[in-house]
Amino acid sequence: MKKSTKKELTKYLKQATKAELEKEIKKLYDKFKDVKKYYEIEFTNDTTEIVNEYKATLRKEYFPSRGFGKARNNASRKVITDFKKIAVFQKDVIELLLYRAEVMLEFTNAYGDIDEAFYNSLTRSFDEACKLIGKEQLENDFRIYCKELMDQAYNFGWGCYDAMNYSYQQYIGFE
Repeated sequence: MKKSTKKELTKYLKQATKAELEKEIKKLYDKFKDVKKYYEIEFTNDTTEIVNEYKATLRKEYFPSRGFGKARNNASRKVITDFKKIAVFQKDVIELLLYRAEVMLEFTNAYGDIDEAFYNSLTRSFDEACKLIGKEQLENDFRIYCKELMDQAYNFGWGCYDAMNYSYQQYIGFE
């Protein structure tokens, strides 16, 4: 089976009538949850509810209502990846990345030292957030939150604080 290309899609879109395009978008909206979520974000200025849904999913991975959290890096990373597919505003992506780091720090405080892979994942999430903060020039919006997270990591092992501090200084900078 031949894969369709962006060129073929462009050709199809140019040939379709407005009514056909509307029908196609409605079909995608009804069929795919991600498309529906994307348009929910696109049509509202308040993304709080959707961001909070993803935050709750992250929290559940580390602190379920019953038992111990699984703290699987791949599962929490997938929450971020899924959110990026529907995100309209980079500020929301940053908020979710920092929240992931926050929950991971909280998990360490609750259950003790974890392994190197856990902290590498935590610091990568923080680093990615810092890069986006610098790129989007949102330093004033996230500076305090980042510093609070770094303060929480100060006594952690595995170079966690040092890696976070490096990312902060490199992308957000000194005051």
